[in-house]
Amino acid sequence: MLITTNIIATNRIIADWQVKEVVLPTTTGELGILPNHTHLLTAVDIGVLRVKAENNWIPIVILDGIAEIRDNNLRIIVRQIEELPDIQFNVEQAKKDLDQGIEALAKSTTQKEKLLNTINFKKALARYQALTFDKSNRN
Repeated sequence: MLITTNIIATNRIIADWQVKEVVLPTTTGELGILPNHTHLLTAVDIGVLRVKAENNWIPIVILDGIAEIRDNNLRIIVRQIEELPDIQFNVEQAKKDLDQGIEALAKSTTQKEKLLNTINFKKALARYQALTFDKSNRN
């Protein structure tokens, strides 16, 4: 049995994707979705959405939103998605951006700076995780 997955974002729509398993980055931690999952509505955080299609795991960077699973239909609505071909830099650049994000967050002094730097850090971390995702260990 498969899960029909629809991802709706401002920059792209992925419709009627038949997948075996999904791991969502939620605001309370990672959430695994398998066929026949109970009905659920959850907030989605900035992070890496991992999808098992056929026998391959596919990482997708998502920028916060909501997800609903009902009757083997998963609907994910987010601000933006980035698939690996969309990420315009290599692992070294992603690591550099991540290190800069950590440094900027540590130097934040105002509440506004902390919020903006936290968002930038989460984006950099998600991109780095997606680029270094080891599919061979997840089959």
